[in-house]
Amino acid sequence: MSAKTKKRVSRGIVYVICAFMAFLVLFPFLLVLLTSFKSVSEAAVVTFSLPEKFLWENFAYVIEKGQLLRAFKNSLIITGSAVTLTVFVASITAFVLTRRSDRLSRILSNYFLIGMIAPLSLIPEVMIVKFLGLSGTYAAIILIHVASRLPLSIMIYSGVIKGIPRSLDESAMLEGCGLLSMFYRVIFPLLKPAVFTNIIITFMGVWNDFQISLYFVTDTAKNTLPLSIYSFVGYMTYKWNYVCAFIVLSILPILLIYCIAQKYIVDGMIAGAVKS
Repeated sequence: MSAKTKKRVSRGIVYVICAFMAFLVLFPFLLVLLTSFKSVSEAAVVTFSLPEKFLWENFAYVIEKGQLLRAFKNSLIITGSAVTLTVFVASITAFVLTRRSDRLSRILSNYFLIGMIAPLSLIPEVMIVKFLGLSGTYAAIILIHVASRLPLSIMIYSGVIKGIPRSLDESAMLEGCGLLSMFYRVIFPLLKPAVFTNIIITFMGVWNDFQISLYFVTDTAKNTLPLSIYSFVGYMTYKWNYVCAFIVLSILPILLIYCIAQKYIVDGMIAGAVKS
């Protein structure tokens, strides 16, 4: 077998594997999408068949009966706040830890790396939230999400900042910039690929979160989309067309954010993976 033929065979194998992986990802989404347009009787049978009639009114019914707009507002408040805090806190933390070379910065860097391995512990979280008087508030959920997302975010930003020469810092300081002004006017714009990567990862994680919301949302009026879907499944037992319509509407923001920022994701992940 010639080298050219081997290259074609290996490329074909890669394409087959990629196609299979894409099928595994698209299979459940396509099933949910088709079911969301079906009637109750059609949705009772799980198939890939097209609906006899595309029932767009399923989505209007879900918005009204499932309190989707209220759940969307709650998820938007929590996710937007968590993403914003994570981006700015993680970026400035990574900058300080990367630019300093003393023992304390190394200890803190290792401490944050441990946070990527250690799982969330429910009992200490509940105790801290009660001690701070934040039980049943948006702030409790937002801060827990921020704390859980910081380790990975700091690692991503650190990898990019290590490639930025210190001479830029010195030049900005000589021009009269303070530390924060220098960071947000000079360094932060250079982190754009990492920022978009961090936004995507954090947004998807917080928007789809179920566990933290389940434990810390004490008022149904503050239910997030995953919690609302969970309640809606019990309310709409065996009416899977409405449940699927709810799911489709809940994932639209993620698809929108991903389509906008997808070109930055690979660059940001590659840059953030570099560790000297």
